[in-house]
Amino acid sequence: MNVRLIECYVPKKIFAGYEESLGDNLENIIWHSICEESNYTVIRLLSETEHVEKVIDVLSSKYGGSNFRILVTEPTATIPEIKKEEKVEVEDKTPKRVSRHEIIGKIGDISNLSKEYYSLLFLAAVVASIGIWLDDVALIIGSMIIAPFLSPMISFTFSIAVMDTSLAKKSLKNLILGILTVLVFSFFIGTFIHVSPESPQVASRMNLGLQNIVIALSAGFVGTLSMLIPEISSTVVGVMIAVALMPPLVAFGLMLGSGYYLESVPILILFIVNIISVNFASASLFYIYGITPYKWWEIEKARKLSIFTIIFWFSNLLILAGIIMLFGNGNLKII
Repeated sequence: MNVRLIECYVPKKIFAGYEESLGDNLENIIWHSICEESNYTVIRLLSETEHVEKVIDVLSSKYGGSNFRILVTEPTATIPEIKKEEKVEVEDKTPKRVSRHEIIGKIGDISNLSKEYYSLLFLAAVVASIGIWLDDVALIIGSMIIAPFLSPMISFTFSIAVMDTSLAKKSLKNLILGILTVLVFSFFIGTFIHVSPESPQVASRMNLGLQNIVIALSAGFVGTLSMLIPEISSTVVGVMIAVALMPPLVAFGLMLGSGYYLESVPILILFIVNIISVNFASASLFYIYGITPYKWWEIEKARKLSIFTIIFWFSNLLILAGIIMLFGNGNLKII
């Protein structure tokens, strides 16, 4: 369902009333209920997903300095069924999306580098290495499903959009350590499993063309949309991010481990192209969908930073696209 249940727990002594609490957002509420529990007044609201962020921001502004709590859940069903009233409304050209709070929830707590995170990366590297060595596409696809690369990639660009320095540092640290983990494991495996440049799975990633940029951009756009649009499953779409990152990174590590240093350069370029493409796609969509900081005085500064970020990633993408086009009419191959 494209609705959310908002529960706001406000200390009784500062509760200002239903209409006073929501201000001009009353029309965004489908249903509401107010009751008292212990020392709190509980405001339960049912709202369409695209209005949740505004409602939460208003409640946070009203009661944010107190000991209050807001919970947002997604109902699986409502009885009776919710029916929209037929009324003429001013066309809203703003793209419909989930709230920034829900995006943070989807990204998860990336501040703690858990054992499970490294375990999944290790297993993904092992499976992808064997898949590349045996030229087994099924194993390579399996490694994509295992690899948890979606959250750190998207959370980094998201942190820039909302100007969260702490989240940016944690996301970047998580991403870099994840990349190094896969690279070290694949390099180690490559010293035991000899992989040659003639291997089909390696050779396919050494012949670069503009189609690689298109694939990486598609992965970035779809991966970001899975965070913004409630109907798209981020679990399934996470595979697309892994398509762009896991196989090239593992192939690069295997080639280094097998002693093909110069031959591995095109694969490294492919990986860098994928990183830049995903970041450009994410930054662009977050800007288009109006992801901004909660504090109003940071919004304009955040928008300028987002534009700078988009231009930065796009410029780097153009440079790499030029390099690819310059060598071999769109194909770069060093052997």
